[in-house]
Amino acid sequence: MNEMHAIVNGTTRVTFLLMSALLFGYALLPDYRAETLGMTLGLAAGLINVRYLSMKVAQVSEIATQSNKKRVSLGFVTRLCIGLLVVMFAVKFEQVSLVFTIIGLFMAQLLILVVALVLSLKNKH
Repeated sequence: MNEMHAIVNGTTRVTFLLMSALLFGYALLPDYRAETLGMTLGLAAGLINVRYLSMKVAQVSEIATQSNKKRVSLGFVTRLCIGLLVVMFAVKFEQVSLVFTIIGLFMAQLLILVVALVLSLKNKH
C-alpha cells in the first residue's frame, strides 16, 4: 500500500510541476493560451480522478482484508462525470481547447506509468 501512495504522491508532484509550467506558458505565450488552459484544466481533472481512484482502491483493499461482505465500487461513474464536466466546460468556453483538455485528462494516467517506472528503477538500486 505504501508503494501505491508513493506513486500517487509522485504523480501529484509531477502534475503540479506540469501545471505550473503550463501556467507560465499561458502568461508568456499569448498565442497558445487556449491550448495551455485546456491542458491545465485536463491535468487538474485527471489528477482528481487519479487521487479519487487511489482512495477507492485503498478502501476496497481495506474491506477485502476484513471479513465484511460489504459491497464497494471503484467509483467509475464519479470519475466519468468529472471528465464529462471538464469536457462540457471546454466546449462551453472557446478560451479553452477541447482537444488539449481531453489530452490532459489522459496525461495523469500516463504519468502514473512514468512515475511508477522511475520509482521502480530507483528502488532497484
